Amino acid sequence: LDSCATTIGEDGPYDIDKILDGSYGGEPGTAMWLMRTFPRVPFNEQINDSIPFYTDCGRLATYCDLDEAIDAGENMVVHREGVEATQYLPNVIVSSSPFLRPKSYGIPPEEMDADLRTVRNIMMPWSEAKKTVNPLWENGFKFFCCTPKSRHTTHSSWSNVDWHNLWGSDFSDTRRRDKRMAGVSDRQIQMNPAAAKDMGLAPGDYVWVDANPKDRPYRGWVDDGTLRSRAFRCMVRVKVNEALPYHFTILKHTGWMASERSVRAHETREDGRALAAGTGYQSNYRYGSHQSITRNWLMPLHQTDTLFHKKAGAMAFTFGFDVDNHAINTVPKETLIRVVKAEDGGIGGVGEWEPGKSELSPTSTSDVNMAYLSGSFITIEGS
Repeated sequence: LDSCATTIGEDGPYDIDKILDGSYGGEPGTAMWLMRTFPRVPFNEQINDSIPFYTDCGRLATYCDLDEAIDAGENMVVHREGVEATQYLPNVIVSSSPFLRPKSYGIPPEEMDADLRTVRNIMMPWSEAKKTVNPLWENGFKFFCCTPKSRHTTHSSWSNVDWHNLWGSDFSDTRRRDKRMAGVSDRQIQMNPAAAKDMGLAPGDYVWVDANPKDRPYRGWVDDGTLRSRAFRCMVRVKVNEALPYHFTILKHTGWMASERSVRAHETREDGRALAAGTGYQSNYRYGSHQSITRNWLMPLHQTDTLFHKKAGAMAFTFGFDVDNHAINTVPKETLIRVVKAEDGGIGGVGEWEPGKSELSPTSTSDVNMAYLSGSFITIEGS
């Protein structure tokens, strides 16, 4: 509690033991925290009590005079297009401000190497930026893919628990009637139903998901049919989700990726499980994983030793590195992908996935489904 300005209190930090025994005047386990304002007003103390802001100068600043920030073109609040996940030219600084003067490293606009694009500084106003096109977009990589966390797992923890796999996917079956499934469940990519239909994809179909071939699924990858090339190209099933925009997809991370041994297992075992011989490693994917399409983006200003900031877990200050606050963050958030149909979703690759044709599917407009959604199956009679 003493790491937060809100809970530190005027007479020292609140005490956990005192909260638990009710020493603050309430029931045991409760305490009324004394906020200066309600609802909470940010910076009330700084504005009314002349308490410094948590910056190097004690004031709010809209301009940073560090040489590294100036060279990176980030000495002011500015918008950059995504390093990859944009239909426009990646990583462009969208501005015409004369106070921005990023250093040019001679990296041309057509450069596709992800590491070089991460540090490339090209500045142009929106009137010009909106006319540019990402080369990946022109080559058919026209879906944005976000890789959020799953509600049933924490990173890869518990992804090897059958119950969590069953809860976390629409393609689950304890009996594994479709022996293509890696285990009791299958990983899925969520797509807008109109986009899926336009591509000839039905719910439950298996698809290949590819990203920038320059370095994914790994540098030098070639679709040559070898065990290694098969093991790391991502294959998942299609789930349609009307809440998603046409070009947006979701492929949740946390699953245990395929390996050469798990692929060899599900291709040769009688039961088809992706269970690696000798190790007992159970893959959640038939092929590849969400990491087949993502990569680290090591932004320049996340690697300086000069930026002054508040520490993450204390009322203190530091320069440079601090875990989860100002440091390299390798969690992939978004990428551009291409989706290609691999197999039909029906059992054994024959026909459509049966539940996807059901009149009870989420996108169905059948009378029975609309009645269910409107609550018409239930009649409430007065007493």
